[in-house]
Amino acid sequence: MTIDIHERRAILQEIQSAWVELRNALRNLTEHEIVETGSWGAYSFKDMMAHIATWERLLMQRIQAMEEGREPPTIDDIDAFNEEDIPRNQNLSLREVWDRFLETHEKLIELLEHLQDILEYEKRRSPSRRLKKE
Repeated sequence: MTIDIHERRAILQEIQSAWVELRNALRNLTEHEIVETGSWGAYSFKDMMAHIATWERLLMQRIQAMEEGREPPTIDDIDAFNEEDIPRNQNLSLREVWDRFLETHEKLIELLEHLQDILEYEKRRSPSRRLKKE
């Protein structure tokens, strides 16, 4: 299934809209509410923020590998990976988690926008120039 440029742009806008909503909701919580375990099942919002950042970093690694023609990294057992990831990040301070959460998402969006620019450029190129490249 091919997604055209307009659909890609709409998806990117939806991601950003949901991100702003999540970020604003988290900013309205107190520090205690963010670090309190049990906020999200057995985990805190801080745990979930770190976990989201982990998955966004993995997505960037996969995209970059594909761009470079390498086999993207895979995770054989996602449940086991998730179970290992939460404790791995629990020793981070709330400030470290916030910084990682915000910076990772910003880098992911930059990467996705860069890909969008490349796709739009390639689409505008003449068919004969695209064929020469291939």
